[in-house]
Amino acid sequence: MKKTKLNKPFVSCIVAAAGKGSRMQAEMNKIFLEFAGKPVLAHTLSVLESCRAIDEIVIVTSECDILGCKDIAEEFGISKVTSITLGGKERQDSVRNALKEVSPQADIVLIHDAARPLVTEEVITDVIKNVTLCGAAAPGVPCKNTLKLADSDGFIADTPDRSHLYEIQTPQGFSRDLIVRAHENAVANNLAGTDDCFLVEQLGTRVKISQGDYRNIKITTPEDLPLAELFYETL
Repeated sequence: MKKTKLNKPFVSCIVAAAGKGSRMQAEMNKIFLEFAGKPVLAHTLSVLESCRAIDEIVIVTSECDILGCKDIAEEFGISKVTSITLGGKERQDSVRNALKEVSPQADIVLIHDAARPLVTEEVITDVIKNVTLCGAAAPGVPCKNTLKLADSDGFIADTPDRSHLYEIQTPQGFSRDLIVRAHENAVANNLAGTDDCFLVEQLGTRVKISQGDYRNIKITTPEDLPLAELFYETL
């Protein structure tokens, strides 16, 4: 990998902020909802801004939210934002659009959900460390609950071994060349995945599970906001 003058990889972080928030039952993008005195997006960007390992931030969002994202970045002094670009129909399309805005200097690309405002620098740096070693990494935490596979009639079909199950979070990190190839392959083969790890897995590349944090929740439903406020006080 190329190195900066600080002998570190150049890290670009894509912030996926194009969600519609339908499960939040809100009239606006959930990233503009507030807890602990700031919008969700402001919390997320502030952590990325203060993380010394991150060199640039690229926000990808819907057309109607571009100005709102710009206003938050300016209000909260987020100087690492180099681009706010237009998302696509699906999250996968949005990330592919954002990859075009990543600096040519980037060695590592992180992809983070804007709606995960409680990510910590420790989680981020552990992802970067594992990408440096393995080429691809994502934070995860062991599943606490027993999970069941259901058949088409809604009956339990199987009980997976919980010791091998993880809840995968973001930021997911990859070498720049790898994640670009993964998205090119997805387009060429009409692949659709719920996260970027899936696309990388389709190339036959293994993704290392790095250290996650149970507090690194995704703001999805109304009860997540008071929970985020509670967790925020413990960070």
